[in-house]
Amino acid sequence: MIQKITTERIKVSNSGEGMSEALAMTEKTVGLMHLTERNRLRARLLAEEMFNMVRTIAVDFSAEFWIEQTEDRICTLHLEAKSALDYAKRQELISASTTGKNSARLGIMDKIRGMFEAGLYGIEESFRLQAEYGTGMFTYGALGIPDDGMTDALYSWSMQKYKKDVEAEKDDDPESWDELEKSIIANIADDVQVGILKDKIELIVVKKF
Repeated sequence: MIQKITTERIKVSNSGEGMSEALAMTEKTVGLMHLTERNRLRARLLAEEMFNMVRTIAVDFSAEFWIEQTEDRICTLHLEAKSALDYAKRQELISASTTGKNSARLGIMDKIRGMFEAGLYGIEESFRLQAEYGTGMFTYGALGIPDDGMTDALYSWSMQKYKKDVEAEKDDDPESWDELEKSIIANIADDVQVGILKDKIELIVVKKF
């Protein structure tokens, strides 16, 4: 049986609260895995990418950040928030965030941020975003992948699946494929998952060293 080690949870917010502590914990945690300097930098970079995304979310919110690592050198970074916005506030923010831009031309981190932010508004907004993006959100069972941290999610999105979908269509949509090839997180992470469970939204970054 593979042993899993879970760190403490640190509260972070899009105002920057807790991020320095979370980055320090990331460095300490991956340091215990005896990684090369290059891989330690990659782990920190993934955490920084998560927090940079958090800083761009329009609505004020806080979340919990923690790390899990296993003996087979898989490290997962977790960010979990509650969708506690009332209906009127949700509608106001959704209306303000509707820009009319073609979402297919957004970068991958913009799409991940959009899905995470949609989860803060509630699952109905996630359905709207699913229709707008055209690929990504699905019930967990559709993944066909064993326990990867999202088994409790009512709906989830996986970058791994998204990349396969984009690759299959890259001749018709070369810009989306080019965007993935240039993305830091798409090139470093083994997967990025966004899961929605009732009143919670979780972002998971998976990296096998």
